[in-house]
Order: sequence, then C-alpha cells, then structure tokens
Amino acid sequence: MTSESVTYLKNILAVQNISGLITSEGYDLIDQEKLVTNHNQAKVLARLVKEVGTNNYNAGYAEGRAEQAFEDGKKMAEFMKGASQGE
Repeated sequence: MTSESVTYLKNILAVQNISGLITSEGYDLIDQEKLVTNHNQAKVLARLVKEVGTNNYNAGYAEGRAEQAFEDGKKMAEFMKGASQGE
C-alpha cells in the first residue's frame, strides 16, 4: 500500500500535469525506500521533479532548434551554390 506522502506527491504532480515524469516503479521505489515521509518532503520532491523536467524539455528544445538551424543552413548553402552556378 502506498504511503499517504507518496500519494500526496502523485497528486501534486498530477495537478501540475507532470505525473508522467515519475513511473509507477519510481513511485514504488520512493515508497519502499521511504524517501518521502511527510507532505513537506513531497512538496520539495515535486518541485525538483518539475525543475528537472522543465530543464530537460528546454535543453531538448534548444538542441532541436540548433539542429534545425544547421539543416536550414545546409539547404541555403546548396541553394546559393546552385544559384552561383546559374542553375
């Protein structure tokens, strides 16, 4: 049976629509190892999970933008090369 504190953590993350950042196995581990034993700890862990998730999203977004800029640059170079050769 899941502890009240872990259930509280799940509820906080669900309200923030980020409950998927911790898997059911992760919640089980948190509960088994007694990592969260009160509501204050649940609030702190929820904040950390949100920050990590946000930072991962932002890093992935920035990486995707950089890759897209690289691809756009390659296309522009090919276009310019063709234009300079009269194609």
